[in-house]
Amino acid sequence: MNENKVFNFNGIDHIALTCSDMKKTVDFYHGKLGMPVLHTIEYFDEKQELLGQHWFFGVTDKSNPDAHIAFFWWKNGYQTLPAAEKAEGKKPPNPFARPIGGMLHLNLRVAPEDLPVYAAKLTELGLPYRQVTRYRNDDAAQKQATGLVTEGMRGTTTRDEYHQPEEGWLMNSIYVFDPDGNEVEFNSWSPEWRGWRNDHIAQSN
Repeated sequence: MNENKVFNFNGIDHIALTCSDMKKTVDFYHGKLGMPVLHTIEYFDEKQELLGQHWFFGVTDKSNPDAHIAFFWWKNGYQTLPAAEKAEGKKPPNPFARPIGGMLHLNLRVAPEDLPVYAAKLTELGLPYRQVTRYRNDDAAQKQATGLVTEGMRGTTTRDEYHQPEEGWLMNSIYVFDPDGNEVEFNSWSPEWRGWRNDHIAQSN
């Protein structure tokens, strides 16, 4: 019962959550709790207007130095809705927004060479999956299929079919849902990811 004979997970990589105010979130986790800001990402629409932010706060585990808590903030998200409208199930203007305080996914770290093997195992188990490989992109204006532009980054996505990452990849992930709809990510990082910026200005609205 204490061994995993199917997948070799190298610890928890991160838990992804949503927040209503990135400034307050940064002040709490970085300012008050002292957690270092490892990386920051911003998202834009096709008009280059800011849609959201993604911050990574390190938990400073010496045996697991990349472990972190990830927070997403979305402009014009659920924090802008009155309580009554939230209770009625109304959605905010930003189509990418998720309910505040909700967990987006649980990330388990795996070795890069294990991901194609694990993709095959998921297929054998009858579990649908989505693979996303992310790369550095100097063309920040590039519009992706989702309509969401990640500053300095692009992604390649396939479903139920593993694709081999190209040279220069930053992150390679497989996402699968548990029976209750909780998303679990198997993720590996390239050494180049350590050089990603961490100096965006936290936003709120």
